[in-house]
Parts: sequence; structure tokens; C-alpha cells
Amino acid sequence: MKRLALVIILLAQLLGVQAQTLNVNIGQVTYAHPAAKAADMTFSENGTQLTIQGRSYAVADIDNIIVDNSEVADSTVSVVFSGSTAKVVVAGSIANRITAAVSGANVTVTAADDLDGEVYYVLSGSSSNGSFTHNGAFKSTFTLNNLTLTSTNGAAVYINNGKRSKVKIVGTNTLTDSANGEQKACFASEGHVEMSGEGVLNITGKSKHGLATDEYLEFKSGTLNILGAVSDGMHVKQYFQMKDGKITVNAQGDGIDIEAKNNTEKEFNGQCFIDGGQLTVTTTGAATKGLKADALITVSGGTTNITTTGDAYYDSTAADISSSSAMKTDGGFTMTDGTLTLTSTGIAGKGLNTVDEINISGGTITAVTTGETIVQTVNKVQIDSKAHGIKTDDNIIITGGTVLVAASSYSGYAFKQDLLLKINGGKVMGIGAKKVTPAKSSTQGSATYAGINVKGGTTVTYDGVSFPVPAVYNNSAAQILVSSPSL
Repeated sequence: MKRLALVIILLAQLLGVQAQTLNVNIGQVTYAHPAAKAADMTFSENGTQLTIQGRSYAVADIDNIIVDNSEVADSTVSVVFSGSTAKVVVAGSIANRITAAVSGANVTVTAADDLDGEVYYVLSGSSSNGSFTHNGAFKSTFTLNNLTLTSTNGAAVYINNGKRSKVKIVGTNTLTDSANGEQKACFASEGHVEMSGEGVLNITGKSKHGLATDEYLEFKSGTLNILGAVSDGMHVKQYFQMKDGKITVNAQGDGIDIEAKNNTEKEFNGQCFIDGGQLTVTTTGAATKGLKADALITVSGGTTNITTTGDAYYDSTAADISSSSAMKTDGGFTMTDGTLTLTSTGIAGKGLNTVDEINISGGTITAVTTGETIVQTVNKVQIDSKAHGIKTDDNIIITGGTVLVAASSYSGYAFKQDLLLKINGGKVMGIGAKKVTPAKSSTQGSATYAGINVKGGTTVTYDGVSFPVPAVYNNSAAQILVSSPSL
């Protein structure tokens, strides 16, 4: 008490010389109160508790109190990592609702359940043995500002908060989680995430996924690189929407997996929206999917390139063969604009797989396989083992854009449907082993060419439609369907 009394006298003197902030230091955590609030400080009757702005401190826990001219914005929390340590600064305006704990460079911040305003977190610095965990139940904003963080015990960043979290990317940030851990991802959120910024975020998932959210993920701007993931590069529940920016995913599991929530009333449940930006996905594991969704996939802009190279996987217990796909959806596929390139080279690999109707009304879709089906839809079970281009038990409807499909030279159809292949617009080229004929009800003309030697790395051009054939694809006796506005 005597030491604290001397500190209070010192504070009184310092407050007369334009002091800005009263810093209560407890270990590696600082609670930064406006210096003007010093006059409102109170002690408990027994002198063991000090209260400032509604936050009570045990006097025995306080290392020191320092008044300086620093400025701390209201409703902010700053976390700076430095090697084996980390420093946390909590604004006094939320000090009575935020508790921070630091062990080495592992930081845990907990927001009280009765918090009623958004808190703004800024994470920066570097540590090869650190992590950040947030517990809370109110929306928050997290700015990653030139953060380099490698965790040796779980996720690098874990947002244990079911509410909306904005993630702003500033500068270059690199996150890596621990290997052989139980965490779901290197960057994991229990709620929905809105990601934006002008910077770069690099993520490596050494235990499971690279990035995972328990609700929707909206990517609005910035650059996100999933450098590697043992399982899915990105595993998102409810829905995924890419509005702009650049995303590159490299994964041993699925590239991007959108899983529907059990609550079927959730908005856009299980869907994927690609509205713009540049998306590149590469998967290498057996029976993996580049882009997988439990419901409708809608492409309305941007440039998307998806490549899967994994072979089929046979599950002897279930007596089932699962194959790779560049794109797989259980709820249909719609394209209105943009450029979509699909390449699947694994044995018995499917490119686009859906149980519903495929509608393409703009943009570009390119699908390539040397294995099984590129684009397939079935009502209940996958029944086709041949290497078709687009396969559906329903309709294939193309009304615009550019659609380029290369199906296997072994019995593959570029377009294989049980109902109608309707081409009402756009530029279309389908290359395969079998002849494909559009429905008579199609409003755009078409032409077919037989016995064509198609070599990988060359460009095939007919009737104003050009197809730069990937190097992995070859067909010495191809059947080609072409449809364009000139026909």
C-alpha cells in the first residue's frame, strides 16, 4: 500500500503536465485509461482493490502504474508479438469488459458476455512460438498488420466467437499452426468472417485445414494464399462468397469445401458464390475436389482456375470408389459471367459433379480431364464411371459466355445428360470420344467434327471458337461439338 500511495502522489504531479494515459501494468498486459480518469480512482475500504473506469484491480497484482503521453483509442486492443513474448494493451473504455492473459507469446483475450459494443483488435509483430485466441459473443474487427505467427500448440489464430468477425489484411502476414494438433485449422473461426484489405495473408495448415469457419466467409478484397494444408485449404460452413481480390489455394485435401449447416433455414445454406476476383485452386490428394459445395455454385464474374491431380480412392470398407473432381456440387451449377477453367488429371477423376441442373449463361468454363467425368450430375448416386465432360441426369443449359470442355479419349462425352443439352447462346466447344448432339429446341446453331487429332499444348479453333488445350490432354480421334453465334 505504501508503494501505491507514493505512485498516486506521483500521478497527481504528472497529471499537471499534459499527461494523456494512465497505464496499469500487470505482467505483459497494460490497461490504458485516460489520465483524466485518475481523479475518479477509488480504493476499497481495506485498500486491496483499485477501481478505474469500472475495472477493479487487485493491488497485489499491479506491477506499476505509469502516466505518459501515449494515445489509446477507445474500444481497441493492441497485441504485439516479439519473439518469445507478447504485449497487450487494452483501452480503458473497455477494460471492465476485456480480460487478457499472456503466457510467453500465447495470447488469450476474453470479452465479457455483456459486452455491447464492437472491439477493434490489431495484431502485429512476429513470433515463432505464439498464438492468438479470442473468446467472446459480440461482433469484432481484427486487423492483421504485418503479423508473422507460428504456433507450436494449436491454431495460430482462433476466434472462438460465433458472431461476425471482420478481418482486415494490412501489409504481409504469415500464419502457421502446429503439426499433429487437434485444431481444426491454422486460422479458425466459430462464427462468420468478412475478410478484406489491401495486404497479403499467407496461411499454412500443418494439422488439418488452412482456414476454417463455422459460418459463412465473405472475401471482399486483398490477397489470401493457402500455401499448404494437410486437409482442406478452406473449409467453410453455411456459404462462401468471393466478391473481389485474389485467393490461391494449395491443399492435399479439398481446395475449398462449403458445408451446409444442420439448420436448413440458414441463408444460402451450402452455397458458393464467385462474383469477381481471381481464384486459383490446386489439390493433389486422392479423391479430392478443387471446389466442393453441398448446394448451388454460382459463378457471376472473376477468373477461376481449378486443377486436381489426385487419383481415385477405393474404400474397401464401404466398397465404394471416390474420385477427384475439379468442382463438385450437390445442388447445381449456374454461370452468368466470368472465366472458369477446370482441369482434372487424376485417374477416374471428375471435374464438376452435381446432383442438380447445370445452367451456364455467361463467362468461360474450361474443363479438362484425362480420367473420368469432368462435370457430372446425378439424382441420388454417382453411377457413371466413364470420363465425360459435363454429365447430368437433368438438363445442361448454356445461354452465354464461353464453355470449353475436354473429356477423356476413352468413351468420354463432352456433354452427357439424361434430358436436354440446350445451347441458346455463347461460345461452346466440347471435345471427347463420343459425338454430342444438342437438343433441337436449342436456339443457337452448332456443328460437329469427327476424327480430329487433338494434341495437348495446341489451340483448336472452329467457327470462331478457340480452345487452348492443356498439355495433359490428348485425343487422336476426337469428336468435337462447336456452337457459336456465327452458326
